[in-house]
Amino acid sequence: MLKHRISSLVLPIFLLFLFSASAVTPAWALAGRDRARQPLNNAADYLLNKEKAAGILSPWSYMALAVAGRDLKSTQVNQACEKMLAAATQSGEMNDYATLVLAVLAAGGNPYDFQGQNLVKKIQEAQLFSGKFADNILQGGEDLLNAHIWAILALYAAGADIPYKSKALNWLVARQHADGSFYWDATNKDTPDVDSTGMALMALGALGEPNDSPVVQKAVAYLAKVQKENGSFASWGAENPESCHMVIEGLTAVGLDPLQESFNKARGDILTALLRFQLPDGSFAHIAGTGSNEMATYQSLMALTTVFYNQTFFERLKEKSKPFLTSPEPMAAKREACFIVGDRSYTVVSSGKQQVKEMDAAPFIENDRTYVPVRYLAYALGMTDNGISWDEKTATVKLTMGGVTVTLIIGDTNGYINGRAKSIGVAPLLRNGRTYLPARFVAEAFGFQVNWEATSQTVNVIN
Repeated sequence: MLKHRISSLVLPIFLLFLFSASAVTPAWALAGRDRARQPLNNAADYLLNKEKAAGILSPWSYMALAVAGRDLKSTQVNQACEKMLAAATQSGEMNDYATLVLAVLAAGGNPYDFQGQNLVKKIQEAQLFSGKFADNILQGGEDLLNAHIWAILALYAAGADIPYKSKALNWLVARQHADGSFYWDATNKDTPDVDSTGMALMALGALGEPNDSPVVQKAVAYLAKVQKENGSFASWGAENPESCHMVIEGLTAVGLDPLQESFNKARGDILTALLRFQLPDGSFAHIAGTGSNEMATYQSLMALTTVFYNQTFFERLKEKSKPFLTSPEPMAAKREACFIVGDRSYTVVSSGKQQVKEMDAAPFIENDRTYVPVRYLAYALGMTDNGISWDEKTATVKLTMGGVTVTLIIGDTNGYINGRAKSIGVAPLLRNGRTYLPARFVAEAFGFQVNWEATSQTVNVIN
């Protein structure tokens, strides 16, 4: 490439010449923008023409058009959002809800109040104790890396708070493979994947991770290593524009230029590679030699927009959330509760207001664990009666709140968080007709921190 052909003696002069072309934007960035401009317009025109000819598009196509600066007023973007809402409501999948938030923003809608639903809050409340955003907002689950990533990006784009940001970051960092890559299946620590690694970089950028941090540097080194000499990337065994898109977004998200340094290969850069897939009608093919593909087209359009504006698609969507943040959605109120062994009252502090409430049974200690009557513990955590159920036949207590369901069985030393067994070490008890649960296990399952003060025999739970 050009910079490799310039000797070390003339390089400083060359750079001075390039940067003097613009006091604001380096010349190499302008070159990248110039190369992206017309393909970007062609891809956007193709999608708009496709809608006119074939009807409603994928929600992602409308997002791509919105970040490319196209006016969506005369399109079917609202119908696409309504369709996505129906799908999300039925499936409960986090990926569907995250897609919906991004699509609503693209449409100029309000994700805090879309058809009477606060989509942002649904995502926030689906965060698990581990810091991961659940695979499914109804059923939980910690298997899908991409569900975690898209939840973070949706909250970022909506200008919303990312609850327990450090825990969300730590969960993601812990899924990085030894070679620096990531994989969509969080339980798989062996399979590297370009797309998942690009997506992980997007989330790391949204979480504020600097580009000199170890996790970012390892991911970037992996991507540089697997990039083809023609500038392209492959996933699932084939070079494709979607993988190029993920890498462009990921590198840009952490403040790196996808067209420079180690990503500028001998036979081209990633933009060169991406444009090889564009067809004469402006669309993109998924695999070279095949026909138009909508997914390949909207992802390529996003990538071209990111190169052109030097801004990720979710950063550009975030600009659309500003009208809804003049009265920002308040964070979930901090809640604190206090139980004292042997005392039939407990204290709850919520939204700065303290209340002392009575119980008809007192906490006690057995086998070095503090047991609290189930119903009062649930109330203290903010649960309503609808979230508490007791099956006398199976001696099973089920507590549900914020996408988390905790199941405990009298006599069973395992607890079940969204169906997954986890050892408690002790079992729930029946005493004097009352069900008592180990306070720490239950509170932590719902994301509360638990502190024990031995001197005062006090259990504090706080979120």
